[in-house]
Formats: sequence, C-alpha cells, structure tokens
Amino acid sequence: MNYFRLILCFLSLSISLLAAKTASAYIPQRGNVYATLGPYIFKTNYEGKKSDENALNSTGLALVANGDVDNKGSLEIAAIYMNKLFFREDDNKYVVEKTQVMHITLGYRRWWTPSFSSSLSVYTSYPMGNITVLHNDFTVADDMTTTARSSSETGLDLALQAELWNSGRYAIVAEGRYSYSLTKKAHEYADQYGGSVGLRYFIQSRVAAPKELRQP
Repeated sequence: MNYFRLILCFLSLSISLLAAKTASAYIPQRGNVYATLGPYIFKTNYEGKKSDENALNSTGLALVANGDVDNKGSLEIAAIYMNKLFFREDDNKYVVEKTQVMHITLGYRRWWTPSFSSSLSVYTSYPMGNITVLHNDFTVADDMTTTARSSSETGLDLALQAELWNSGRYAIVAEGRYSYSLTKKAHEYADQYGGSVGLRYFIQSRVAAPKELRQP
C-alpha cells in the first residue's frame, strides 16, 4: 500500500496548495462535456511472498469523459488500458498471471470545491490478448487459475482528483484511483491502485454562451 499512500499524500499536498491560492478553477454547469487523457501508473494490491513480481507498471493509458448534471456533479465514463497482474495463493503455493485488460467504468463525480472532486463508479474489466504466467506452483489437476482467464471482472472504483493548472479549455489534473474487485476468486489478489496526471479538455456546453470556465 506504500504507493497508494504516496498518491494520497501527493493529492493532499496539491489540494492544500490550491486551497491556499486565489487562482481560479473549473466551474461545473449542467450540460458541460469534457474529457481527460493521460498515462496511468498502477499496481496490484499485493504484499505477499511473490511481491517481487508485483512491479509498478507505467504502461497504462486512461481516457475519462464527463458530462455535468448540475453545479455539483457529473456522470463519468472511463476507459483504462493496462497490463494487469493477478495473484492467487493456497497452501503455500502461488500462481501469478498477467494479461492486457480494458477497464471500463460508469459512475458519478462529485465536485467538493472548484479544484477537488471524487468519483465512485462500477467497473467491468475485460481481459484480452495472451496470458503470461509469471509463476505457478500448481499442477493442471489443481485447476488453480486467476481472473486473467475469466471473460470479465466486476468491481468498484473510487477516485480522488485535484486540478493542478487551468487555462480556458485546458487543465492539468492529478488523480489517485483504487479498484476493488467484487468477482475475485478465493485467495486471489485482484484489487488495484494507481494514479495519473492527465490533460483535461473542455469539449462543449449545452448553451451558446456558457459561464466562464474560470472563476474570477
């Protein structure tokens, strides 16, 4: 959980710095549509004996789209591509498998301040591509596989986001995310935490002359 704590500390520091300034930030408004794109750095929440296989992975890519429903919240859809690791253990035996997944979320983002928001989403993750077995102490007869071989995975996503910079239609945001798997197998570690720094772009408003994107 060390990386997850670092992400939370980074976001807390960002929020503190933003709160101390009078700089402006995004104003949610019903009908606004915007999207964020950035790299996603992540890690499976596993600290067991095979944690040496659990390296921090920086090959992810996150695309998040939001549509404001009022001045406090927005609907959110995210698509995150990653190479995810799954760990499973039983009777001091271990199996570690890796596969590419497309992580799709649908949820709600709540704006607590103009520079800080959080989201809660339901996700479905779809394994795709080849499965790489990094370690396996089990035999074929044990039938000990991971969710990497399932058709899908379902869970909950909690994300905290801070706006670091804003200029008109563009903004830089930092986000920490935790994914809790609801469909993981017995003795399996499939939860995940990660973070990203992405570029947010304001796409459109439902009115011809929307409110300013920045507060005075």
